[in-house]
Amino acid sequence: MTGTTGALLFGAAVLVVLVVWWGYNRLVTLRNRVEAAWADLDVHLERRRALIPNLVAVVEAYAQHERDVLESVTAARAGGDHAEGAAEQSQAEGSVDDALGQVVALAEAYPDLKADERFRDLHTELVATENKIAFSRQLYNDTVTALRNRLESFPGNLYARRLGFAPPELFAADVGARASTRVVLE
Repeated sequence: MTGTTGALLFGAAVLVVLVVWWGYNRLVTLRNRVEAAWADLDVHLERRRALIPNLVAVVEAYAQHERDVLESVTAARAGGDHAEGAAEQSQAEGSVDDALGQVVALAEAYPDLKADERFRDLHTELVATENKIAFSRQLYNDTVTALRNRLESFPGNLYARRLGFAPPELFAADVGARASTRVVLE
């Protein structure tokens, strides 16, 4: 009986090691996917912030007395440049969304600006970038959710934290503010 018990214990130990090994590798894969998704999202956020100075320069030529709006866009962009982590970045990008909404609203007040080819081109790039941000944010949040599910469900919840895995933050943006930047100019 001792040999059978020993074999069963050995088999159980091997099974536990295999489950932890497989689980650890799966967690590493998900963590790497989260990091890759964040990097992709960050590229699009950076692209949007890079478009802002060009947009401000074009608008400035038409709306010299709208200084407050242009300064708020520049300040929001700077906040996004210095944000770290999903929560802080999310808050900063909400400010950028609000400020860009104000700039696009200026086009309604200035028909010449709305007709300007440079402004239209920048606006088109901005809308395309916004769409890429929305897609990348969704991919990032889906990947974070998959990792969180793995960390919080059995058997990962037994060993994940001990192995140094922590649930990353979701990227939550203000949908109302984001929608305000999607004004279509005709």
